[in-house]
Amino acid sequence: MDERIEHRPVRSSGIVAHFILILLNAGVSGYLLFLAFTAQVRGVFILYLIAGILTLLPAPFLLYQVYALIRAKYMISRNGISIQWGLRTEDIPISEIEWIRLPRDFVNTVTPPPFRLPGAILANVTDRDLGAIEYIAANKETLVLVATRLKIFVLSPGNQQAFINDFHRYAELGSFTPIQKQSSMPQLILTQLTGDKTARLLLGISFTLSLIMLIAVSFMIPNLSTVPLGLEAGLDIQQSSPAERLILLPVLSLLVFFIDLIYGAYLYRKQGFKNAAYIVFFSSLILPISFLILLIIIILL
Repeated sequence: MDERIEHRPVRSSGIVAHFILILLNAGVSGYLLFLAFTAQVRGVFILYLIAGILTLLPAPFLLYQVYALIRAKYMISRNGISIQWGLRTEDIPISEIEWIRLPRDFVNTVTPPPFRLPGAILANVTDRDLGAIEYIAANKETLVLVATRLKIFVLSPGNQQAFINDFHRYAELGSFTPIQKQSSMPQLILTQLTGDKTARLLLGISFTLSLIMLIAVSFMIPNLSTVPLGLEAGLDIQQSSPAERLILLPVLSLLVFFIDLIYGAYLYRKQGFKNAAYIVFFSSLILPISFLILLIIIILL
């Protein structure tokens, strides 16, 4: 049995920092969207809407960083070191590890990459003396360097000395079956999705329908002054709204598409959840089809 000892990075400061940025991001974006909905001048609505959407773009990245930090852990066993950081996994066989040291053990200080958020020191750099270095760390105070034949991994276990002691203890015991070297990144998951015919078909149709809707709305807006906002029984027009608000349909459709893509990709990589991922991908068709039907009704009215 391969007994593992789990070490986790210090996460509290990183999670707090990311949530503050998420709240600020959502607040600014929400205010811009509010201005868009209350704008009375044609054209100003679209400007506020685009600004609100662009401001919201960093939010999914920040949310993923929080998710990655919550799941982050380094596992040591007799067979090697396993790293998990969100959707990123890295298995390093014990035979590939050459040494483990602290930054202060070097004559020339190992400096972390600048301008990194707390809880997300993630970067690939090249050091003049050490060569290729990959940071998979949460903070700069507890860094540990793990050297392999190809590059050095910089980790940040909560207790540096305990991490090093556990590694040396297991290394002295020896390994009969070193873990298989492997690396899994989010980019590789997207590559797998594009190679899956069913996933590619469902996602391709959903994205294409949203683009068709965006193009159609772009041609409709200049030719319409108002559009029906709601209907009463018998399809009587209840009230109208500026035609610029039609742009919300393709925008919402694309937003839901990316949400389904991310959640479906998460399910796709989990063993036994591939069919559930297909269901999520199929659900991404519902909104663009519904909105296209709505556009047809608006044109006929």
